[in-house]
Amino acid sequence: MKQPVRALLPLSLCLAATACHSAPTAALRDAHYPGRLQHPATLPVEAVWQQHVTASWSGPDGQQERGFDAAVQRQGDSLTVVGLSPLGSVGFSITQRPDGIDVVNHLAEQMVIPPNFILLDVQRALFPWFAHAGAEGPRTVERDGELVAERWHGGRLTERTFVRAAGKPEGVIRVRYEWGQDDWAAPTHAVLDNGWFGYRLTIATISETRIPPGDHQ
Repeated sequence: MKQPVRALLPLSLCLAATACHSAPTAALRDAHYPGRLQHPATLPVEAVWQQHVTASWSGPDGQQERGFDAAVQRQGDSLTVVGLSPLGSVGFSITQRPDGIDVVNHLAEQMVIPPNFILLDVQRALFPWFAHAGAEGPRTVERDGELVAERWHGGRLTERTFVRAAGKPEGVIRVRYEWGQDDWAAPTHAVLDNGWFGYRLTIATISETRIPPGDHQ
């Protein structure tokens, strides 16, 4: 049975302009968003996912929304998250390898959200959190101080939540999945609600391209 694969893109591309007006957001550090990154190869599928992401959040002027194109790739021992400009060029890229995280930013704005936050959201939705794919119904496990709960139906993951054992009571991270391509490892539609920071990411996966085993540059 396939493990769920989900790709998320960061808020930094679409929220940089608004976030920098908030002193607490501008001063974010890794400790503000607890969690431990997994090794990139924990994700069992090597592929590139092309997506369109819509981010929504509440700002000083009310509800805000912005969309952008993105790509996520897991190849070998690396996980790469890319934000694309309206013309399709690379706005920024974040690559996690076993020895650290590399960031390349071509945007005029500074990336005010730490790359570690972005990778945590990617892994919480993209990576497997249980040893085996789920049977029907719910199941729960505690991992690194977080209670992880999943719900499965028809052999597919439909919902996943994360709650810190010691953290903000409202800080639930919830991901809901829809599957439209039987031969894809990724869902065609997913929504991530991040209760820690109050934003929503709606992700439409446009294509999935598998990378042949051993095809590493």
